[in-house]
Amino acid sequence: MNVPMKSRILLAMALGAAAALCGGCASISTQSNAFLGSPHYPPTTAASVKILMEEPKQPMERLGQVFLSVEGQPKREDLERRLREEAARLGANAVFVVSDKLHVFPYVYWDPWWGPSGNFEETRRDIVGIAVRLK
Repeated sequence: MNVPMKSRILLAMALGAAAALCGGCASISTQSNAFLGSPHYPPTTAASVKILMEEPKQPMERLGQVFLSVEGQPKREDLERRLREEAARLGANAVFVVSDKLHVFPYVYWDPWWGPSGNFEETRRDIVGIAVRLK
């Protein structure tokens, strides 16, 4: 297949622009599950949920787990808001973070037909919290 040079250049520019636009994209997927046998509470307001970096010392009831799967680089405020929202669905008034891990996936590509070779990284962050009801 003989593709004119001008068409190859335009296609390479379009692909580069699409990659640049998506490079700034960020997404947050959330999921929560109640622990079996945990007490049932009505949902609380997200604004009333405290985010703690360690397990609280005061008496509490563990309600369930909250998972955030993050792609890109969203703002910290967005992550905290989503963590509070998921914990609030379980009836929690606090959530403490038990795991916050960043995974980096490097990519290297080489294309002799459409343009120069290069490399880039894609990141994914997984956050796990325990939703609790402080007494």
